[in-house]
Amino acid sequence: MVKDELILKLLQELNLQRPKYQKLLDYYEGNHKILYEKPKVDETRADERAYFNYCRKTVQNYTGYLLGKPVNYSSKSGNKEFLDMIDYYFSHWEKEHNINLKQQTEIFGVAYEVAYINTDGEFQCTHFSPLEMIVLHDGSVDRNVSVAVRHYKVEYDDAEYVDVWDDVHYSHYTKDGNKLTLIEQKNHFFSRCPVIEVPNNDLKKSAFEDIIRIVDMYNKIHSTAGNEIIDHRQAYLVIENADLSFEEAQKMKENGILLVPQGSKVYWATKDINGAFVKDMLKDWQDEIYIQTNQVNLNENFQSNTSGISIRLKLQELENISAIKESIFEKVLKKRLKFFCEWLKLAKNKEYDWRDISISFSRNIPVDEKMIADMVKELYGLLPHEELISWLPRVTNPAASIQKLKEEQDTMNLDQIGDSNG
Repeated sequence: MVKDELILKLLQELNLQRPKYQKLLDYYEGNHKILYEKPKVDETRADERAYFNYCRKTVQNYTGYLLGKPVNYSSKSGNKEFLDMIDYYFSHWEKEHNINLKQQTEIFGVAYEVAYINTDGEFQCTHFSPLEMIVLHDGSVDRNVSVAVRHYKVEYDDAEYVDVWDDVHYSHYTKDGNKLTLIEQKNHFFSRCPVIEVPNNDLKKSAFEDIIRIVDMYNKIHSTAGNEIIDHRQAYLVIENADLSFEEAQKMKENGILLVPQGSKVYWATKDINGAFVKDMLKDWQDEIYIQTNQVNLNENFQSNTSGISIRLKLQELENISAIKESIFEKVLKKRLKFFCEWLKLAKNKEYDWRDISISFSRNIPVDEKMIADMVKELYGLLPHEELISWLPRVTNPAASIQKLKEEQDTMNLDQIGDSNG
């Protein structure tokens, strides 16, 4: 059982880290700095604030590119029963969970997955952000989580709650100041702490952390230009030979009329604004956003008939980053399968080796399906059939597809035998 002193120390560290993660969440949700800056001194001038949420766009692009298509599982030993178990217990929750978990890692740089047994008595996983969870590692090379602490509140409930997982127990507390009161404690289902830390990269850095200041600048330039147009500040009204006080001029502006002495001269002095300069500057900032995030502006650089190979070449930097993200996420999926195998052994008396499962990802981009199909045909007999079938983008369960094909072929053979005997 984890001591209260350690729990409180971890909660203190969680509070210290919260402002950093809250800022990242704010930018993802569209609560940008420009919206909360002090209003301008001259209240008569427009002060509209525009923001462009490249932060959310970056997160969605990374997540959709890597996990827009379901993860494929295949068995190295051809264990169809194990694959059926994975499909049966994962299919109704895993795809949405993976996407939400990946979005959390892209926003905050790190997130946490918790394996648990749901109300139906089945294995399932959920996720938490570093705004509410903090972990302690066991000091091993694998950096497994030994203690995880979650601090949260429930809607319409003033109480504060703390959940703690360690290598043996799940404990549920209430928190009042620095006092913890244990409400419930029970053994969890797993051989060690069932919490997995999911980093976004080796630095645990948000996908858009490096572009926040660029986004702020982009927002400010757009807002300033917009207010110039709204206020007609590209031109100033000049009144010559008229003795007017500021109050009189202000009143005429508000009423939309001009009353000046005879012989006065009224005209516009227009600004010489280099529109091309502003446009080029905005374009430079936008390009820098895409460069810093290793992405491509698909709205600008692609035509409708661009081939899948051409798109992959343009997305090479994104592909390089995604390959790193994929290796990290694959490790998380392997740990998830290990917990799943522990549950199957205890709950269903079924013993499987999680190492037997291979995991493959399909990029969510247009592909040349005919070319892939031709490649599968050419390599038939040189590689395992199931592995070749997993290359086809429309197939999500290669083993099940092979089994259905075999059943259909057996049925057709029986029908042919029946017809020949008839």
